[in-house]
Amino acid sequence: MKVSHVEGAILVGGASRRLGRDKATAEFAGVPMVQRVALALGECLERVRVVVRPGEKSPIGLPAIEDRHQVRAPLVGLCAALHACEASAVLLAATDLPELDPRVVLALVAAMPADDGPDIVAPLSPRGPEPLLAIYRPTLLQRIERQLRTNDLSLMKLLRSVDTHYLPEAALRELDPELRSLRNVNRPEDLR
Repeated sequence: MKVSHVEGAILVGGASRRLGRDKATAEFAGVPMVQRVALALGECLERVRVVVRPGEKSPIGLPAIEDRHQVRAPLVGLCAALHACEASAVLLAATDLPELDPRVVLALVAAMPADDGPDIVAPLSPRGPEPLLAIYRPTLLQRIERQLRTNDLSLMKLLRSVDTHYLPEAALRELDPELRSLRNVNRPEDLR
């Protein structure tokens, strides 16, 4: 059974400078990365959409949400996803997480109740909080828009300034021992 109180939003509008080509359509194990992320989210969530640059279309068959600003930043994509949100919260996922495990998605969703609870649920990795695979509530919109008006594009600042529940690394490793779900692809060698 799929969850309806959290919907998915995949960020596909990044510049992909280090990879040298569009991350969303770059293939990992023969499948475009955005498709791999969409499949993992789609196993768990009733609604999954992609967040694209203004004027662009979805690189796959999923509905698209257009960014509301020209600036390229994950916080901008999150803002667009929250404006379009029709559920209690949005699970924001980067397009470059091709090994995302649906069990990790479900663990995050389980920590975000439909009604009350934290503003954000984010996993903790050895690097610290992972804001590009986290769940956000639409109640954060005013705070995010304030940050954007001051050109503060920091997702980490947002996580630190609100009620954020962190899913511990140990809990994630029970589901995904090598934390492959949190490995992102930034360079051509990462695709190998």
